[in-house]
Amino acid sequence: MIKILVISDTHDDPSAMEWTLEYLERENIDTVIHLGDYYDDADILQSNGYNLVRVPGTWDTAYYPDPAVENRKFIDVAGWRIFLTHTPESHYNDLALDIKPESIIVEGKADVFLYGHTHMADLRKRDNIIFFNPGHLTSYECRGCPMTYGLLEIDHDTMNASIIRIRDHKRWYQGTFEKASLKMPAGI
Repeated sequence: MIKILVISDTHDDPSAMEWTLEYLERENIDTVIHLGDYYDDADILQSNGYNLVRVPGTWDTAYYPDPAVENRKFIDVAGWRIFLTHTPESHYNDLALDIKPESIIVEGKADVFLYGHTHMADLRKRDNIIFFNPGHLTSYECRGCPMTYGLLEIDHDTMNASIIRIRDHKRWYQGTFEKASLKMPAGI
C-alpha cells in the first residue's frame, strides 16, 4: 500500500508544520500532498527529504497568479487518477488556462478529487468520484471546524481514506473504495 498524508490550509501557522514533521517521523508515509494556503509552508517538508506534491491556494499571491506554477494538477498513484486543487470550483483568481474543477467532475476525469479551501473535512463518493477534503491545520483560523488531516492508503484495486482529528487522533470520516466500483458500465 502507498500511504499519502494529505494536508491543507496551514496558513503560515508554525505549529501546523511542526505537527506534520513530528507525524512524518513516527509514520511510514510515501508522499505528502499539500493543497494550498500557504504554498511556502510545505518547503520545510521538501527540505527534510519528504516526497511532496503541492498546489497553491488562493491566498498564495506569489504562486497562484504565476503561470509557471500549476494551480491544479493530476497525479497517478497505483493507477488511480487523483486531481489536486485548492478550491472545489473555479475561482475568480484563476488563470485563463487553469483546469476547471467543474469540468473534471462533469467529464469524470478523476477517480479522486482532492481539495481544501473550506476548512471543512469531507469524504464522499458522488458521480463515480471520491471527493476528499482533509480539513485544515490552522490553530487560529478554524471557522468552527476542528483541525484535521487526511490519510490515503492506496493499492491498485483499493483505497482506504480517512480524515483524522488532531486533538484525539479519532478517525472522523473513513471509507474503503474499490476502484472497479468507480467505473461506469459499458454503454452508459
